[in-house]
Amino acid sequence: MKAVLQRVKHSSVSVEGKLVNEINTGLNVLIGFEKGDNEEKLKKMAKKIISMRLFGERFDKNIQDINGEILLIPNFTIPAITKKGTRPNFQNSMPPNEARKFYDKMVEELNSVIKTKSGIFGAMMDVEIINDGPVTIILEV
Repeated sequence: MKAVLQRVKHSSVSVEGKLVNEINTGLNVLIGFEKGDNEEKLKKMAKKIISMRLFGERFDKNIQDINGEILLIPNFTIPAITKKGTRPNFQNSMPPNEARKFYDKMVEELNSVIKTKSGIFGAMMDVEIINDGPVTIILEV
């Protein structure tokens, strides 16, 4: 499981020109699930996302400390294998049926602690981000 966290001043997701969700101060999180991921990894990733101190002048505050929000975007391309050649290999990505369940569980897990909004699994999404910093962190569990 891999996630790309971006500290944002604003982020939104649209599908076919229609706004689906948006947040102000918080984290835009692109998440990719891999074959072999399990519930334990999911809970560990959720805890890590919530706990990461990416805010404040000294990176001493997490998303809860600033009363921020999360916009969680499913992204099957994140687990791509890129070591050979110039075309990404997606054989590591979790199959869509299973990944959809993991995504829904991740939204639920995060939302139980911090306000979390979501994209639409499987849709072609337009994601707009106003980075704050920019601060971008890659997490892997």
